[in-house]
Amino acid sequence: MIRRAEPKDAPRISALLRQVLEVHAAVRPDMYRSGTQKYSEAGVLKLLEDPDCVLFVETDETDRAVGYAICFVHEIEDSGTVVGRRELFIDDLCVDEQERRGGVGQRLFAHVKAFAKDNGFDWITLNVWNDNVNALAFYQKMGLTARKTVLEYRID
Repeated sequence: MIRRAEPKDAPRISALLRQVLEVHAAVRPDMYRSGTQKYSEAGVLKLLEDPDCVLFVETDETDRAVGYAICFVHEIEDSGTVVGRRELFIDDLCVDEQERRGGVGQRLFAHVKAFAKDNGFDWITLNVWNDNVNALAFYQKMGLTARKTVLEYRID
């Protein structure tokens, strides 16, 4: 079942955030520190109070979160050069490593898409590391295409 996250889900989401960080640390050890996480349990609780954050969980039969999607509302104002729009930015989407390849990610993404459509968003956006080939392949399978490319040159 997919539902909006609740405060009781914060410890589990926090544990899943550690899994995500380890994937990022393996892909980009020059940018991410193993053993850390993006949001603490307290940070997850703050996200649940943020009116610009939408956090969904998929739960198993015991109501334990097996995956989540953390999304933020981005309102881009119309200006002389930029067309105004509403974007739903997926800040993080995670499936428990024990549940991967079982459809949880696809269901979460489909839920985010339906939410975005039902709430008048123009786009869903996200960032993914090019070296994270599994995530990149997943998002391409979900129909996402590259909007822009950020290039880097490392100074050693």
